[in-house]
Amino acid sequence: MKVGAPFAGPVSFPLLVIKDQLGYDLLNTCKFSDKFDIVLDSITNMWKFDYNIFAAAYIDMYSFTGNYDSKILYTVKAGTLADFNARLYARKTGKTVINTGSNEAVEMASKGYLSLVGNEITVGESFEKKLLELGISAPSCVFGAKSSYNAGILDDYRSGIDFIRENPDASAKRISEISGYYTYDVMRKIIKIYNHRLTVDYTDLKRSIDTYGEVEDRVKSIGIIR
Repeated sequence: MKVGAPFAGPVSFPLLVIKDQLGYDLLNTCKFSDKFDIVLDSITNMWKFDYNIFAAAYIDMYSFTGNYDSKILYTVKAGTLADFNARLYARKTGKTVINTGSNEAVEMASKGYLSLVGNEITVGESFEKKLLELGISAPSCVFGAKSSYNAGILDDYRSGIDFIRENPDASAKRISEISGYYTYDVMRKIIKIYNHRLTVDYTDLKRSIDTYGEVEDRVKSIGIIR
């Protein structure tokens, strides 16, 4: 079995920390374009694989900084999950999204505007928390397959979540080494913030599609494996 996930994305972390224990190949979708049996990615990317979803993960990976009264919300590159999250929040609060670099977004927050960036850039107020204040709760990361899947990956993911909670420093080290994207010092500071929560509940999966379908129309084409 081949499983693909972006190693730079927190959705991969529970599998990365137990990668040497997995009974299948875990490949980085940022580098490989194989035909995967299962893919883990953001709901806003899953349509690209033409897969249906069977599980999802709630992950607290983004922070707001700056002034909530600002009518402008700065975030990173268009088409990223951060961008879609910013647009979702802006849609509900009447703000305008401007895409820029991560450092520039943080700088604009210091000038009286609002910014949304990954926790690896800066830790502010939880995006998930602010969304909950608007009555919205939807997982942004999902597990996809064609029409069937090996349920063993769900047990592995739960084991990885437990490993992160019980061994945060070791997890930070492994993620830093395997991903090649985060430094150990940065990951060590934020590893506990992510708080991965796995769900296979149909209502959660449907809510993910419906919620993110508001800001990325192609998400609406994704089906659910029951």
